[in-house]
Amino acid sequence: MARRHVAEPAFMVSIYDDPATAGALRFTFVPKGIRQARVEEEPHQPPDYIVSVQGHGDEATFNWIRPPMQDEARKSLEQIARQRATARHEWLEKLGVLVANVEEWAGELDWATRIVTKKMDDAEIGNYDAPGLLIQQETVRLFLEPIARAAPGTEGLVDLYLMPSYDDIASLYYYNNRWNVHYVSQAVPAVANMLEVPARRLTKATLRKVLGEMKAHAQ
Repeated sequence: MARRHVAEPAFMVSIYDDPATAGALRFTFVPKGIRQARVEEEPHQPPDYIVSVQGHGDEATFNWIRPPMQDEARKSLEQIARQRATARHEWLEKLGVLVANVEEWAGELDWATRIVTKKMDDAEIGNYDAPGLLIQQETVRLFLEPIARAAPGTEGLVDLYLMPSYDDIASLYYYNNRWNVHYVSQAVPAVANMLEVPARRLTKATLRKVLGEMKAHAQ
């Protein structure tokens, strides 16, 4: 007999740093379509499930604070939490490596650097602090700013631009398992989508060229 497929209920998911456990994430799940009806009936008992997640991937561990009664539902929610915790870890790791590489290369090119953090909000992986990088040489200041974890055609988007005018921008897109630089220099016609600009693989040589052109544009 064919196995009956039971559709899993959709949930509104909130993710934030667990206030009780350092390094853990707290997930709150509220079934869609149930919140309003239940809140009207039981205003002091919202129909949510809460779990604290430590780690990611196969190493993730779950500490249920308010678990669902059904074992199948618990496993389903743990899988959602595992996937989102893993996506969050992978994105922050990707950003961390990018910022570290650019910081090292910029320093070797005689640019001063300082790592900063930017508050980010992502519907899938929650609120988090993302690393960015201030880059300066003489009076020219640039900012390497994380923009989005996912966008059409890319698995990550970071901008590098002149401060404070924001009138010279290089966009770094992550695809093909690497960071790629799309930069509209003075010799390249303006485009509607930065992905239309010919890509350069992010390397120290690419960064030297982009920083040099941006500095010349600023002067």
